[in-house]
Amino acid sequence: MGADRSARISTAEKETAGLLWVVGLVIIGYGLILLVFGFLPLGLLDPAWQLRASAALTGAGPYLLIGSLLACMARAFNRANQALVARVKLLRRISLWAAIVYLLFIPIQLQAGVQLLRQKSAREAQTLSEWQKFRARLRATSTEDDLRTLLAGMKQPITLPAKLDIPVATLKGRILADTDSRFSAFRFQAAQDRAARWQNFLAEATSNVLKTLLMLTGFAALAQLRPGQPSILQKGLILIRRKRSRGSASA
Repeated sequence: MGADRSARISTAEKETAGLLWVVGLVIIGYGLILLVFGFLPLGLLDPAWQLRASAALTGAGPYLLIGSLLACMARAFNRANQALVARVKLLRRISLWAAIVYLLFIPIQLQAGVQLLRQKSAREAQTLSEWQKFRARLRATSTEDDLRTLLAGMKQPITLPAKLDIPVATLKGRILADTDSRFSAFRFQAAQDRAARWQNFLAEATSNVLKTLLMLTGFAALAQLRPGQPSILQKGLILIRRKRSRGSASA
């Protein structure tokens, strides 16, 4: 009876180990699909791509982490399967590289966000500069031909009637008034948009950094260089405790 019961337990443990391993791989595969398609198309030096890649990492992270955890748990139910033990050992080593990737992406996503903000601010500044140049050239016009040439050379050309119904000075004044109104509205809206972008960036950056730190901590808890050794997270905590104990002893 004892032998039969032991055999049934052994069979159940093997089945549990196999189930955990397969389900873990399925969840890892799901996370990898999210990650790969989040990275495409590639643009390594593009700040927009770097932010998209960071979002893909944080989005796929929970699936990769939970899948890795389930796969690693399979070894606890079937330690006799050396192939399974070797695969789990490899997976825990890969977890170290995953933790490093998440660590590296913290400054990358912050820098990419700041670069995008600066690019948008630079485009707004360029538009404002073009408005000012147009306004200065408009003020400098003195003849109908000069006014027609200026308006025809705009990005969105304005064609005046063949014969003007009002004096050039009056038309010029109206255009200046309209230009000043549009310029003031654009400048006001640009300032509001700039403040809103920085507020959104700070909120999103804080959220993404915290998510990345959580994923980093999770993979560091799984990461192990050699069987029987503490995980990378445990090693880090041990070092911190030693430094604290030394500091308290010296004090």
